[in-house]
Amino acid sequence: MTLDHTPDFTLAGMTTSLHLPARPGAPIACDMSTAEDTPGERVREYRDLFERALVQHERRPDTVVLSLRADPGAREAVEDLARREAACCPFLDHHVETAGDEVTWTIRGDERPAAAETLDAFYALAGTSRAASAGRPRP
Repeated sequence: MTLDHTPDFTLAGMTTSLHLPARPGAPIACDMSTAEDTPGERVREYRDLFERALVQHERRPDTVVLSLRADPGAREAVEDLARREAACCPFLDHHVETAGDEVTWTIRGDERPAAAETLDAFYALAGTSRAASAGRPRP
């Protein structure tokens, strides 16, 4: 797997970016057999992260965009989850970017219907957080 962690500095502040590209031709299968956590533990991590930091989430045709407050530890938590997701679901592309006080995690699939179903699951999980259902305004 190729990892592209390219810091990008701008005049308005610092923007950092982490790209975990999809593996071309990877089958659509989530394999957590080598993961140190269980699926249930990972879902709890997502819910905890979304409860404390989710600002908004958006579903596009081949993408889910999660926007989170860049609170202490949020960037690290997002990068850790993105790396673990890239390891078990190599058919998805993950891009994490921090700009100012926001961390944006973009998860992209391809045209295969099963990739869309996986993206739907990410979007739905974000939608179950109290922050998302309460329509918490952007800070």
